[in-house]
Amino acid sequence: MTPTLRPYQLAAIERTEALLRDGVKAPLIVAPTGAGKTVIAGEIIRRADGEDVLFLAPRRELIHQTCRKLDDVGVRYGVILAGDNRKNSYARVQVASVDTLIARVLRSQKLKLPSFSRIIVDEAHVGLTDTRQRLLDQWPDAKIIGLTATPCRADGKALGRVYDELVEVASVQELVDAGFLVKARYFSVSEPDLKSVRTTAGEFNQGDLERVMHQSRLVGDIVQHWMEHASQRRTVVFATSISHSVDIAQQFLEQGVTAEHVDASTPTAAREATFRRFQNGETQVLTNCTLASIGFDLPELDCVVFARPTKSLGLYLQMLGRGLRPAPGKSDCLVLDHAGNVIRHGFATDPRYWTLHGKYAEDQERKQKAKEEREKKDEKELTCPLCKCRWCGGRQCPECGFWFPAKPKRVETQDGKLVELQAQNRKQSPQQQMQFYLELSGYGRSRGYSPGWAAHKFKERYGSWPEWKWTEHAEQYGGIEPTLETHRWIRSRMIAYSKAGGRKPTFSSPTL
Repeated sequence: MTPTLRPYQLAAIERTEALLRDGVKAPLIVAPTGAGKTVIAGEIIRRADGEDVLFLAPRRELIHQTCRKLDDVGVRYGVILAGDNRKNSYARVQVASVDTLIARVLRSQKLKLPSFSRIIVDEAHVGLTDTRQRLLDQWPDAKIIGLTATPCRADGKALGRVYDELVEVASVQELVDAGFLVKARYFSVSEPDLKSVRTTAGEFNQGDLERVMHQSRLVGDIVQHWMEHASQRRTVVFATSISHSVDIAQQFLEQGVTAEHVDASTPTAAREATFRRFQNGETQVLTNCTLASIGFDLPELDCVVFARPTKSLGLYLQMLGRGLRPAPGKSDCLVLDHAGNVIRHGFATDPRYWTLHGKYAEDQERKQKAKEEREKKDEKELTCPLCKCRWCGGRQCPECGFWFPAKPKRVETQDGKLVELQAQNRKQSPQQQMQFYLELSGYGRSRGYSPGWAAHKFKERYGSWPEWKWTEHAEQYGGIEPTLETHRWIRSRMIAYSKAGGRKPTFSSPTL
């Protein structure tokens, strides 16, 4: 049967198919965790009627998810996975484990596969190794479609080595506004002292990190703060190591809370039994390192605990995304951050600027430090976006009075106490609000909207009308070019309007 697709899923599929027709060999579909990547993949496979399709996944759980989706849409398939008995060499669709395929195609050469016309790679940001590239090279004429929620890597490797063009589905903020994801509430402590922790391949050194975070006081604080803020919630805890995860689970058990640990070395049957108990509510807290960051789907999960610091934005969003799926009676996801990850990487709804061009972590750090040093200089030359006046010193234009928004301050927290972090857009200064209104004015003017459109959209966000002097600025200077964040906010309102029964929104990406 034909699935019912959400508007943004349909837009992503149609955009991908259009790129393939235009000669793009390897598009990369970017969809936040919970946006339905498996649904998108299942529909792409269903539409590829008569073509041989290979679906690659790095984990057993992802293979099982994909198979269930193909069952739903009536697509016959075979499974290539060690220990799995769903083999069907005659099926045009093969769902395969990357590691199993490498072992049987490259190493033993015992498995012969057809000339696939399409290869879909799930979690495409994982495993940009020479071996995996050699596997893809077995089908040089195949179109490759990547799927990922986070097109970035801590080691800085470029996904452009494999993929040609990004297809961005929707932002987290858009999906939250439309009700397809739930909002998150963030509680954080002051960042742990990581000065002694080295960086290896763009990520915190595992041994150093375990030494710093695996302290009895910190482990105890995790349980204590959970009892205070989230004692009734279904919870996943991300730890730094297996021993760290085991100790946290033991601390919960000693407090009378049902908790279990799971890791990659846990036998398959035992691991699946643990997941079932957690899903059934027999276990309230599940502790792990990264096993539950990919392919773990439990919408009822409404608390995520960070006991593991990470420099990887991708890993952070993967872990956080586990708790954002909606479920009956679920209003939000509570995030208890003992690792400084929220302060380090921001909120799930913050705008992200994805690229296929990789940057090495060392270069990123160097550029960030240089940027911070430049921002410390008070006598920085500024150019007014309205009247083009140039001056040094101060954030207010001496000609027209435009204010440059102040840089957001670092979140202040109290040591040893979880403090709720508030969304920045609820704390915007009048200058920041003026900037937003002028961007709305610039957007509306470029599309021929009436002057009142920007004012109504401003009121929709802030609950009040813009100041008259801002409207005078807009009338005199025509507004300013909106940022990508403002573009995405406007698109989120289109999605919400569509869901409420309005016209079908347009999901084309802005050109900035």
